[in-house]
Amino acid sequence: MSPSCTTCGQTFTFDEVDRAFYKQWDLLDPVDCPDCRRQRRLVFRNFFNLYHRTCDLTGKKIISMYDENVPFPVYEMHEWWGDKWDPLAYGKEANTHEPFFTQLQSLHASAPRMSIVNAQCENSDYCTMSFGSRNCYLIFGNVKNEDCSYGHIVCQCKNCFDCLYCFRSELLYECIDCVQCYALTFSRDCDNCSSSSLLVHCTGCKNCFGCVGIHNKEYCLFNEQHTKEDYEKKIHSLNLGDSRTIAAAKARVAALTGKEIVKFYHGFNCENVTGDYFYNCKNTVDGYDLKNCEDCRHCGTLEGHRDAHDCNFCMVPTELSYNSLTSYGYNILCCQGCMSESNNIAYCDNCFSCKDCFGCVGLKQHQYCILNKQYTEQEYRDLRKKLVDHMRATGEWGQFFPISLSPFAYNETIAVPYFPLSKEEVLQRGWKWKDMDAKDQHYLGPKHDIPNDIREVSDAIISQILICESTGKPYKITPQELKFYRQVNVPIPKLCPDQRHKERMALRNPRHLWDRACAKCKNGIQTTYSPDRPETVYCEECYLSTVY
Repeated sequence: MSPSCTTCGQTFTFDEVDRAFYKQWDLLDPVDCPDCRRQRRLVFRNFFNLYHRTCDLTGKKIISMYDENVPFPVYEMHEWWGDKWDPLAYGKEANTHEPFFTQLQSLHASAPRMSIVNAQCENSDYCTMSFGSRNCYLIFGNVKNEDCSYGHIVCQCKNCFDCLYCFRSELLYECIDCVQCYALTFSRDCDNCSSSSLLVHCTGCKNCFGCVGIHNKEYCLFNEQHTKEDYEKKIHSLNLGDSRTIAAAKARVAALTGKEIVKFYHGFNCENVTGDYFYNCKNTVDGYDLKNCEDCRHCGTLEGHRDAHDCNFCMVPTELSYNSLTSYGYNILCCQGCMSESNNIAYCDNCFSCKDCFGCVGLKQHQYCILNKQYTEQEYRDLRKKLVDHMRATGEWGQFFPISLSPFAYNETIAVPYFPLSKEEVLQRGWKWKDMDAKDQHYLGPKHDIPNDIREVSDAIISQILICESTGKPYKITPQELKFYRQVNVPIPKLCPDQRHKERMALRNPRHLWDRACAKCKNGIQTTYSPDRPETVYCEECYLSTVY
C-alpha cells in the first residue's frame, strides 16, 4: 500500500507489519509520511538554546530551555519537583464533543514546566536532557558522562570535548560517531580505536594517524604501514598542537577519503536492518542511531527499545511505543518528555512515573488522570473510550501533538538540521520563527588573535572574549577547556561551539535511504550513501569477507 502524505504529497509505504502494529491501539492509518511525522515530533525538542530568565515560582534568575515569551509558567528544576504547587490544580474538564487538541491547547498554555531536564546530575547546569552526569558543560543529550563539554548525544563518556554521537569512550576531541574509543582526536566513524588522530572509517586501530578505512592496524601513517620506531619518529616530528599542522593533515585525509570500501550501514552485530548507525539491532526499518533495539520502524536515537514505531531521543529501554519523543516505559502513545518509567499513557507531556493517564501535563506519580483531572479507575476508562472514539471521528487519534502546541520556534529546535527551512517557508506554514541576533552588538573589547600553537596560549585566554572566524559570534574558553587542550595537545578552536557542532553534523550521512547495488555481488541494498558518493559500498556479507 502506498498512500500519499497530506503534508508533502510524497507517497510512502504502509505494509502489513505496520498495519498489525497499528491494530494494537486501533489506530487510524497514518496520513503523513515517516519524514513528516518525524519532523512534527522534532519541533518539540530544543536542545541547543538556553536562556537566562526568571523562575515563575520563586522569582530567582535561572537557566532555561524556555525564553520569557512562553505562555506557561517555568519553574527552576528542583522547585518544579517540590511540593509548592499541585499539577492537578490545572485540571480541565474533558469535553467529548470538542476536538481533543483544542482542549490540550488550554492545558499546555497553563501547566508549569521545569526549566531544564537534568536528573541525577552534579555540576552540569548548562546541559539539557542530561542524566546521571557530573562536571559537564553544554552537552545536549548528556547520559552518564563525566568531565565532558560541547557535545550532542554523548553517552557513558569521560573527558570528551566537542563530540557528536559518541559512546563508551574516553579522552576524545572533535570526534563523530566513535564507539568504545580512547585517546582519539579529529576522527569519525571509528570503533575500538585508541591513541590515534585523524581516522575515518577505522576499526580496532591503535597508534595510527591520518588513516581512512583501515582495520586492526597499528603504526600506520596516512594508510602506509611503518615500524614502531619509524612511526614514533615521524609523529614526534609533527607539532600536532598547531592548527596549521592539523589543517595540512586534514587535507591529506580528505584526499584519501572516498577511496575506501564501506559497509552499507555504520555499526555492527545487526540483523535485518535498514537505515544507519546500528549497534546490536534486529528487524529495524528506516532507523537511525539505534542501539540494542528490535522490531522498530522509523525511529532515531534510541537504546533498548522493542516494538517501537516513530520514536526519537530515548536512551532507556522501552517496549510498545508509538509516535513519541523522549518517553519511556511501557505502552506509550503520542507522548513527549514522559520519563521515569511511565506506563499506559497517551498524549501526555512532561509526566513522570505515571500510569493510565491521558492528555496530561506535568504530573508526577499519578494514575487515572485525564487533562490533569483525577478520576476513579472506571470513570477514567469510560471517559477515555469516549474521547478516543471522538478523536477517531476527527482524525486526531494517532497524530502527534500539532506543531502549534510546541513551545519553541521552529529554528530553536532539533528539526532544523534534519529538515532545514527558511524563515519564509516556516512562516508560510503558520509555524513560529524566532529572530536571533547573529552577534552581540555590545562592545566586546579588543580583538584577540588566537595563537596557532597551543604552547603559545597563555592562561589569559580564559578571560578574553573571542570572535568566531566563521559566524562572528563571541565565545569563550573555559579553564577546564584550556586544561583539556593542553592535556591532549590540540590547538585552541577558532570557531564558536555552535559552528563547530554545525560542521560536525554536516559530516554525518543524511537520514535518507537510496536504492543501490552492492559494488561486489550486485545484490540490492538500501543505504545512506547516495549513488554519487565516491566510496565503494558493499553489503554486509561482502564487506566482512573482503575487509577482515
